[in-house]
Amino acid sequence: MSTLRPSDQLSSIVPEFDIRTPVGYLKALRSGVTGTALKAAVATINDRELFSRVTGKDATNFSKLFRLKVLPGFIADSMLDTVRVYMLAADIFGSLELARDWMNTPIPALGGEIPASLLDSNAGREMVRVALRKIQFGEFS
Repeated sequence: MSTLRPSDQLSSIVPEFDIRTPVGYLKALRSGVTGTALKAAVATINDRELFSRVTGKDATNFSKLFRLKVLPGFIADSMLDTVRVYMLAADIFGSLELARDWMNTPIPALGGEIPASLLDSNAGREMVRVALRKIQFGEFS
């Protein structure tokens, strides 16, 4: 019997693939990510404004993405990568709730930025990942 990880709650967004792994992530992108998956990500992470920024859609047009059978590649990539960052945070902090709290707190190691505000770009997501890895390996808390 396998042990459930805090990030498993987010795995249901694309249950066919383990997006934690590079191969699973790539397979998910290549198979096409649905608008339903985006809607599930918004509901699970509970941050509509974040995903509006991540997808580059304003709040009035954002929900139209939920009806798409397949999201455009760049939107799917940004959305799934943001989910992966949340998965990492949930596993490090022990729960999705604690991950959400951390993501919405100014972090000195990020120049006082709020991690969630950085997730709308590849560079920002990488900065947040680096900070999370440092926490994971005890370089700072």
